[in-house]
Amino acid sequence: MTVFCIQNLRAQGGELLIQQYGKADVENIGLRKWNYEVHIAPNIFNTNNRATKSKLGISSGGTVSYNFKKSYGLRTGIDIHMLNYTYDSEKDSSKDELMFLSVPLTGRLYPVNRIKIELGFIYNFLLSAKGDPPTNKKEGAVPYPSGTFNNSFGMLAAVHYSVWKRFSVSAQYQFQKNNTNPLQRETNYFDGFLLGIHYTFLTTKKPSN
Repeated sequence: MTVFCIQNLRAQGGELLIQQYGKADVENIGLRKWNYEVHIAPNIFNTNNRATKSKLGISSGGTVSYNFKKSYGLRTGIDIHMLNYTYDSEKDSSKDELMFLSVPLTGRLYPVNRIKIELGFIYNFLLSAKGDPPTNKKEGAVPYPSGTFNNSFGMLAAVHYSVWKRFSVSAQYQFQKNNTNPLQRETNYFDGFLLGIHYTFLTTKKPSN
């Protein structure tokens, strides 16, 4: 009889957890169905397969996310990434300045209140590329020839923490890659970290079921 009661309590406990998870939708943890945000993020990017040193850059953009009934959702948007790094050799310490327009497509999980975990893909469109390579005879940075750098595909992972009302902060790792001639001085393989500040706006309450 005692064993039967224990088993019954365990079964009820499992059912209770399932019921609680079913009720733990995005509205119950302080989120909404549709969310819009703008953000700015200092970044540190570097080449992955060249002798270079990372320099501080800046990223900014806007996103829209759709949250499903349970604690997960999708996000997309547009970001502008400005990447800076210098070459690390005795004969070349010049700086490259790259600008990408990036479109992410990520999934988001909301394990507990205030925290979001994000993982997904990102496609980067090259907008501009400037540098001062040893072959440059002009003073200062000049645009690189077409084809030196290219559009690239990558992945990102991030953790977000809601600080106060509509403000949140994030830490993100991202890499992007495209094929590059191994003999070429420049590369299309980068990775880096971003520390973001986010502001959510134009957000309405999820309608009650």
